[in-house]
Parts: sequence; structure tokens; C-alpha cells
Amino acid sequence: MPRHSAPQQPSRLRPRLLVTLVVAATGLGFAIYLPSRNDTADASERSRGAAGFLRERNRERPPVDAFADSFDGKSGSTVDPGKWAFATNRADNGLEFSESTRNASLDGDGKLVLTARSDDGNRTSARLLTKDSFQRESGVLEARIKVPGGDGIEPALELVGTGRGDAAINLLATAVPGDFHTYAVSWTPSTITLTVDGADVRKIDAAGVRTDQQFGLALSLRARNSATLPANMVVDFVKIAGADGSDGDATPAPSESASAQPSESPSAEPSATPSESPSATPSASTPPYWEPFKPYTAGQVLSFEGANYEVLEAHTSLPGWEPTALPSLFKKL
Repeated sequence: MPRHSAPQQPSRLRPRLLVTLVVAATGLGFAIYLPSRNDTADASERSRGAAGFLRERNRERPPVDAFADSFDGKSGSTVDPGKWAFATNRADNGLEFSESTRNASLDGDGKLVLTARSDDGNRTSARLLTKDSFQRESGVLEARIKVPGGDGIEPALELVGTGRGDAAINLLATAVPGDFHTYAVSWTPSTITLTVDGADVRKIDAAGVRTDQQFGLALSLRARNSATLPANMVVDFVKIAGADGSDGDATPAPSESASAQPSESPSAEPSATPSESPSATPSASTPPYWEPFKPYTAGQVLSFEGANYEVLEAHTSLPGWEPTALPSLFKKL
């Protein structure tokens, strides 16, 4: 199962970007971005439930090496029951996971919509688990998803190990809200890479890591008590393929070409465009505007919220690493 570890972090980070390392009993590590100790417990609870479900399914049928769902179907219908199962438990904060189409349904345009809502104080959402588990030494998990913003909203696309360690990695832990982005993790026996819209976010040496562990997928939208509801997460496609692009027996997702060339679609841009901020309008004298998921070099000058900043240390930016938040990485000019 693909694993990756976090790179060296700047000396000052926002609490939401602290990294908790969860290690499975099989010896594979997953880096999970979590905002607090309570979230660590929540992630452990989610992992145990999904891993137990997948272990039970493994007794009925062997793991497969490919998967694809482009969520075709008429508007208001549910997901393919041959591919997904619903969790129907209640989270520790009172949120109830439901299989109702009010919480998870197709939009009729090739997308799945997960909705967290509150009706008369009863908060509900949806959590889906793949019915199959997967196993391949080299591969790619890719999904194109639009996540909601706001405090207390926690979208997740998790790879869950079926070993007794019950470890998991959430590809959406640092997702960019407000627009579609393509999130992916690829793995080979030598390298594990996490990308957003085709840009590398993390890459580690996988030597000594078992990349062929069985794993499954869990897709969910959690909402804490502080969250403003309703909130929607929209999923265009989810697929697992070979590292060489081979899909095995799985049907390729129709939106695959869009995810492979995000620059051709405005919705695939990884972050705010200059038109979204008056200070981001480029000109001959204006440095490029700061963006997440971009590699920056020491000495480079960027603009952010009407001011210019010099990069003090080479790094790849992440949400929450704005120049105003990390004086250890940026000097205001």
C-alpha cells in the first residue's frame, strides 16, 4: 500500500499543518495531516471501521488491482452498489453517517455529491467504502474532487490498510476548497509521490517499504459541531491504475483526459487565480502572486495581499504557508 512521509517542516506552522505519523503493524507508514489530538483519535476510529470491513470482504473475494468509477447515472440515484458500501455508524461528535440519497447521490452529469446537513439539529452526512480491496506493487490512485471550505468541514479520500495496524492516509487533508482539483498518489517499489493537479507535493524514497500491501478506499465528508451546514463535496471520478497507466479490467473514467491536462480547464487550476484578488493582477513590475503547491527558490520575490516578499528558503508551498504566516520562510520587502 502506498505510503509517504512528511518532509522537513518550517519552524513555525499553523496547528492544522502539524503532522502525525501513523505506522501500520505491517511496517508501512502513512503521513496524516491532523489539526489536533481529537482528530488523531477520529482518524484512528475511521481506520479501524474501514479496515475491519475490508478484512471481512477479503474473506469473500480476493483483492483486485484496478478500480474506476466515473459516477454515471440518473440524477438523484445512488452510487453503484457493486463498487461501494455505506457506513451507517454515528461519529463521536454526534454526526450520523447515512445511506440516504439526501447525503450521497449522483447529479446526472457524471458526478457524486456528498452532503453534510443539519435537519432540526440532527446532523447527517455520508461515508462510502469500496467493496473491493486492492493490491499492486506499483500503481496510482487519482481523484478529481471539489471540496467545501469553512471551519469544521473535513473532506476525506482515505487509503486504508487492511492490516492490523489500521493505518490510513487522507489525500484531502490539505485540499484546496472552492474548485475542482486532481489529487493523486503514485507508488513504485522505489518511489512514492503525492501530487495535486500534476504538480509534485511530496516525493520519498520507498526502499524497504512494502508497496504491495492490501488496501481499500474510504470517501467521506465529516462535519464538526462548529461547521456551517449544508456543505457539499463533489467527486468527478476516482480510479486506481497501474503506474504505467494501465487500468487492468477497470473501466477508464470519462474525465481522465481532463485530469491529465488540468491546465486546459479553468476548474483544474490549483489555487486562486490573479483575477480573484486585485493584488494578484500581473504587470511588468508586479512579482508573481503566492500560490499553494508551487516550488519556490531562495531569493525569489512574490506578492501577497498587496505586499512583496522574498523567499528565504527553497520549499514547495502548502495551504496555510502564506508569507504572512511564516516569517521563517518569507521576508517582507
